[in-house]
Amino acid sequence: MNRPKITIEKNILDKAIEILTVMLIIISAVIIGIYYNQLPEKLPIHFNWPSKDKNGFGSKDLLWVSPIICGIIGLAIYKLNQYPWIFNYPTEINEQNVRYNYKMSTQMLRIIGLIIGFMCLSLTLISILNGLGNTTEFEKYFQPLFPVLLVGIPIFYIIKIVMNKKSRQNAV
Repeated sequence: MNRPKITIEKNILDKAIEILTVMLIIISAVIIGIYYNQLPEKLPIHFNWPSKDKNGFGSKDLLWVSPIICGIIGLAIYKLNQYPWIFNYPTEINEQNVRYNYKMSTQMLRIIGLIIGFMCLSLTLISILNGLGNTTEFEKYFQPLFPVLLVGIPIFYIIKIVMNKKSRQNAV
């Protein structure tokens, strides 16, 4: 696999997406810090892994898991984006399409990172609001939205790359 190793320059939107992603995760942690002492010891959580509680309740300490894991994922995506030549592509990479394909793949990962940042913030807010006794309606809308986005965004970008390949072939 001898793909060109070129650097894709980030435009203002790319930089803004990366900054917003980091800010969303940091805001999640700050919100937890602000409300931590006001929360009951047990509160509803939206993941079952660390608590293994069958009723969906866990220690308020579990709130910190979301920003930590999302921060690690965000950092991994940021670092991975520096090496777009190691990604898998639905088309052969050559000198004619390298910039476009690398740009699309790095852009896709940035948007996925942003979605993960929004997911982190929304899970944090929902858990804190529920822990404080407030019911929220938006959780029933957000929970199905995130998996759709996390699957739909890569499909969109794969179609975009394949369509670019076909348009280049038709132009020749």
